[in-house]
Amino acid sequence: MKRVKLRIRLMLLAICSLLSLTACKSKNNKVEESESSSFVVTDVHTTDNQALITNDKEQASEDDSLNTFSSNDSRTEAYNKEQQEESEPEEDKEEESEMTASEQVKESTKDQALSNLGSLLEPDASEMVDDIVVENIKAMPAESKVLVYEANAATLAACFYAEEIQPSVYMRMENKSFGEECTTSLESLRYVRVLHFGFDGEIYIGELVVNQLIADDIIDIFKELFDARYPIERMVLVDNYDADDNLSMAANNTSCFNYRVVDGTSKLSNHAYGLAIDINPLYNPYVRTIDGEEVILPENGTEYADRSQDNPYYVIKGDVCYNAFIKRGFTWGGNWEDSKDYQHFQKVFE
Repeated sequence: MKRVKLRIRLMLLAICSLLSLTACKSKNNKVEESESSSFVVTDVHTTDNQALITNDKEQASEDDSLNTFSSNDSRTEAYNKEQQEESEPEEDKEEESEMTASEQVKESTKDQALSNLGSLLEPDASEMVDDIVVENIKAMPAESKVLVYEANAATLAACFYAEEIQPSVYMRMENKSFGEECTTSLESLRYVRVLHFGFDGEIYIGELVVNQLIADDIIDIFKELFDARYPIERMVLVDNYDADDNLSMAANNTSCFNYRVVDGTSKLSNHAYGLAIDINPLYNPYVRTIDGEEVILPENGTEYADRSQDNPYYVIKGDVCYNAFIKRGFTWGGNWEDSKDYQHFQKVFE
């Protein structure tokens, strides 16, 4: 009966969402026509794009097989480049040079905008929020790239928010992170969106599902990490990996809520309540000893269990990530005695 009521409630929310979406589409059309928006948003990291890259490489491989030289011969690339340059009209070369110069100007403009950006955690009170830009970014999916050519901190800060779980989000979670056996109420959870810097130095949209008790903390923490240009490779719902924690960790995905037990036990994890978060888990693995043997998860993060290495993606006691969580009442798995969970921060309530 509880599930039936929940589905009815979600259906009503879905109808409201569709009506709102119609209005948003009309508004977004105006955004596309407007030149006032100083953000360019493009979708990245999608499976389709990866497939296209693969197809392009396969096609390139087929083309290479027709070359006179062996594809393993280093002279092949030089020869093909020389032939291509000889066949290219001068006009095409000039156009390519102009495009490169234009890209350099854009990159310089973007860098300048970011260097002049104030604090998202404490934006200047005189700054005005560009609501059109905020709504445009809200309409983009997580993992989208946001290219900033002009910005103020207040506008970017408004892109950090928490809301109740909407039908579209629940559909992604159902029978995955939020299964039939889940005893955590949907009402106690919040969908959080943030901006973060990727490993490539670009800005991306991140998403999490967290407990409402830590939602405000999480927003402030990621604003602080953004101000520090702290790199996080990927931040999408664990449901993108069918709620398989090992797959999510192996992909270096930062995530929070997942109704599951602690690995190797029958005890519910704090992730099951949305009170724990894993940061860059590939580079900050979970290390423990079972029957005298060291076990490391994810398995492809084994080399990063050696914390004596100098690695910019390590969470280290006293660094900006560690401090941002600790001063808000979280504890770190890297401080545990019996095991070390370097990716893990949690906040426990009585």
